[in-house]
Amino acid sequence: MTPKASIIAIVASVQLLFANAVEKLHWSLSPIKSAAVNDSGDPWIKNPIDQFVLAKLKENNLQPQPEADRYTLMRRLHAGLTGILPDLEEIEAFINNESDSAYSELVEDLLEDPHYGEKWARHWLDVARYGESDGILTVNEDRIRQDAWKYRDAVINSFNNDLPFDLFVKYQLSPRSDNISPEYRELRQFIHLGTRLQNNADPNDRQFHRLNDMVSTTGSAFLGFTFGCARCHDHPVDPMSTEEYYQFTALFFDQFNENPIASSKRIPLRITEPKVLINGDWKSPGKSVSPGFLKVMMQRSADHWLSEGNKMEGLGNWITDTVNGSGQLLARVIVNRIWHHHFGQGLVNTPNDFGKIGSDPTHPELLDWLSLELIENDWKLSHIHKLILTSATYTQRNSSSPEYLTIDSDNRLLWHKKPQRLEAEIIRDRLLDVAGVLKKDMHGKSTPVGDYKKALPDLPKSWRRSIYLQAHRSVHHPTLSLFNYPDSSASVGARSTSTGESSTLFSLNSKFLWTLSEHFAERIKKESAEDPKDRIEKAYMMALSRPPNEEEITIGKSILEGQDDVNLIRFCHLIFGLNEFIYIH
Repeated sequence: MTPKASIIAIVASVQLLFANAVEKLHWSLSPIKSAAVNDSGDPWIKNPIDQFVLAKLKENNLQPQPEADRYTLMRRLHAGLTGILPDLEEIEAFINNESDSAYSELVEDLLEDPHYGEKWARHWLDVARYGESDGILTVNEDRIRQDAWKYRDAVINSFNNDLPFDLFVKYQLSPRSDNISPEYRELRQFIHLGTRLQNNADPNDRQFHRLNDMVSTTGSAFLGFTFGCARCHDHPVDPMSTEEYYQFTALFFDQFNENPIASSKRIPLRITEPKVLINGDWKSPGKSVSPGFLKVMMQRSADHWLSEGNKMEGLGNWITDTVNGSGQLLARVIVNRIWHHHFGQGLVNTPNDFGKIGSDPTHPELLDWLSLELIENDWKLSHIHKLILTSATYTQRNSSSPEYLTIDSDNRLLWHKKPQRLEAEIIRDRLLDVAGVLKKDMHGKSTPVGDYKKALPDLPKSWRRSIYLQAHRSVHHPTLSLFNYPDSSASVGARSTSTGESSTLFSLNSKFLWTLSEHFAERIKKESAEDPKDRIEKAYMMALSRPPNEEEITIGKSILEGQDDVNLIRFCHLIFGLNEFIYIH
């Protein structure tokens, strides 16, 4: 039996087991359905993803768009996989490569690029609520977690080494395991780095706030479920009782090591074993509970995963179990996260909420097919990236068809490649990179950004990739904060991409941006001839990875008239202020 046939057989057996209950289950909790991929013979199709997309388009009288030009594709790929712009030699090599495999080879190369891990680690850190400080403990303190950066580096290594995602999950849920290779061992910090301490001296308050943080972050990150609602009452819409919530907290109970001393008083922990809390109040403990999981995703008793006595490792085993546990939901959630970051929206448009108040998938068969592909291919995320990036769906050009916009204004049916605004970190990284001042050294301690009183300015000593800036919970970085940098007090599956007045004023007046414009101008002078046209062409290729059109050359020449250095700086500043610089088409 082939691996795929084996997976399909397992899925079929689970479907049979659930035969009487499936109708009552929400789609996200139902077994994965193995969808048949029928080759329609349409020349637009490049891989099975396109079969699903095209079928949905035809149902709605829509047609997909042709492939984008090579300059656009190259810029799009670099933005999606590394966040770093290609250099001029890379652009020339790709544009001049007439091989049919040139594009797929570029995908492979970028997945092997060390900067890939930096780009995709940032997405996971959002989900994990990664922070390098405790949060405000008192009015005058926010302590730094000195070794938190090691978790970030371990996440980067995990993506760069294509660590199977099921192992990636298990390692993060094994805080006391020594059976993890050194390069991944710091993943064990997941449970604690996602918690934020409360402004309360009573350890009893902190105990259950932190337990709730641990449970909520785990539920959102791995399962796309909002656990926190069940702390005080049965979940109003999803199949989770209050008792199940506290059975889940029991898995984490040993992770709370709060010192029961506050000021000069000794305040003991009132609850030293897992209990249901009436209305979520630790002052009103109810019955004792044993560690457990969500019954709706258990085809065995909890002891099946907890038999070795390690509660946290048992949790990891249950979450990744595709036959008896929640592994199929885990696969759906991570596949959707990858899709979301490549298209700006997921197949499920609420990546952190796969419950009843979340969105239904636009292409449920495609979501299940990709999830099965992930499981079948040993949970290798690179396989999913390749499928998505080499599809005709991804390589489409952008379009603004008025007729199609009236049918599907949000592009939920994927009839074109919708523009995406870059994340705050990538905007900053690209500014530094184009200016020629980005320090690309990897790993190591984070660069300080200030303290709870004052943020540090964005000066040359901090000009590393933004993922290495300290993730301080009470400091807003002056550049990143302008472009919807996430709040680590909650798990973030989808960032806001608003464009407000502050970002516009930044483009016009920021000293930081003018300084980088000066560096950019110096770089152009070094790498181009004095001829204005050559300088304009170099600037566009460096900043936008494409040559300028005739109108842009004319405008550029009018600015550079006289070949004055000041005019060149102004021209560079104009390039940085273009919408195209912060959007990918």
